Amino acid sequence: MAPPRRAGVAAPVRAVIILVAAGAVLGAVAGPAAARAAPPALPLPPSATPPPPPAPAGPAVRGADEAPAPLIEVVTFGPGDHPFTRFGHDAIRVLDPRTGADVVYNFGTFDIRAAHMISDFLKARLRYWLSRGSTGHVLAEYERENRTIVIQRLALDPAQRRELARRLAENALPANRDYRYDYFHDNCATRVRDAIDGVIGGRLHAVGRQPGTLSLRAHALRMAADNVPLYLALLIVLGPSTDRPLDRWGEAFLPEKLQTTLRDVRLDSPDRPLVQDEETLFAARRPPPRVAPPRWGLAFLAVGAAVGLALLGLGKAAARRVAARVAFGGVVTLLGTVVGGVGTFLLYAWLITPHTDAHRNQNVLLFAPFALAALVLGPAVAAGSRAAVRALWLLALGAVASTALACLLKLPGLPHQSNAPLILALAPVWIGLALGTRALVRSLASSR
Repeated sequence: MAPPRRAGVAAPVRAVIILVAAGAVLGAVAGPAAARAAPPALPLPPSATPPPPPAPAGPAVRGADEAPAPLIEVVTFGPGDHPFTRFGHDAIRVLDPRTGADVVYNFGTFDIRAAHMISDFLKARLRYWLSRGSTGHVLAEYERENRTIVIQRLALDPAQRRELARRLAENALPANRDYRYDYFHDNCATRVRDAIDGVIGGRLHAVGRQPGTLSLRAHALRMAADNVPLYLALLIVLGPSTDRPLDRWGEAFLPEKLQTTLRDVRLDSPDRPLVQDEETLFAARRPPPRVAPPRWGLAFLAVGAAVGLALLGLGKAAARRVAARVAFGGVVTLLGTVVGGVGTFLLYAWLITPHTDAHRNQNVLLFAPFALAALVLGPAVAAGSRAAVRALWLLALGAVASTALACLLKLPGLPHQSNAPLILALAPVWIGLALGTRALVRSLASSR
């Protein structure tokens, strides 16, 4: 096995970009998953359920209560440059004054060279595990990557610190360390959240019931906005379930949100905060993440209008010039390949994969899967086939009708999905194609 690599909560986003670009082809080539997922030692409840009661402590050791308890810190790493690191990362530091051991427990370890990584991701079998590393080595590596490092020392009592250290050590054993990664609901940040909540009697979960600030989609898009391919992939792939309001517990899939929630937790009295001390060990030389997703609606509209006008102009010129007809057929072929491929993948993600955050995706109405027919119709149009031109016109009308249905779903009382920028981009494209093809149909009819 290749050496494992640390990652933030967005580790599979590179796979998402590849999948969106490849569309239906990926569904055909996905092989059997080879990931192994052993039950974790720490019980990890869904965010909608109350946390489990604290697990009983291990067997008593003579003199253990008198020995100094380890110190516990949460280490939050800021975003990096690579798509794998855009969402940040979390870990737990354990400093044992008895032995001098200073280690970081990292729930974000995975094998980037795994042979079945994309297949496992599609089938929700992506294997991550809990690893331990030297604190000095880990911090130095993140500093080299120019990622902010913040530590929060927790004001746990000695028994809670011993219990958390014991649980982490047990969870890191080879038989217990593996888990099935979920990019929003079970990742390096949520595992840190649940581990801490398990030793403080659910007090973190209680604070987490407070309303959050943004939806899951909005958080994902604001964190990815500086990487346009990643931003587009998330905007397209995420379904309507990601537009529901989150509470602070759900928002803690982001390390920066867990960091702020930890600050508001109180232990046995209002005067005893969970976070005893907080220190920035390294401040990255990069702008902080956006506080809200960008408003790029006009830019999407401008791009869509430009493509639509180009299709209209080529369609009108195609009846008079062979070069224009060939260009029109080529653009139609490219458009159908990209849009139809993405739409087919969206159907695959909805109907075949267990990724519920991609189910019932209304973007399948915009990225019409039947546009793949342009792979045949485009070359035929370029060759001068009248039947292909008429068939392409019907395809364009179908895409316009499908886009109109996506617009109707914005009416009150109907299932909502935040995809207005994509509607603004795709509507003028399909309208331009329909008008350009209609002009070509009429021109060919009048030339008989």
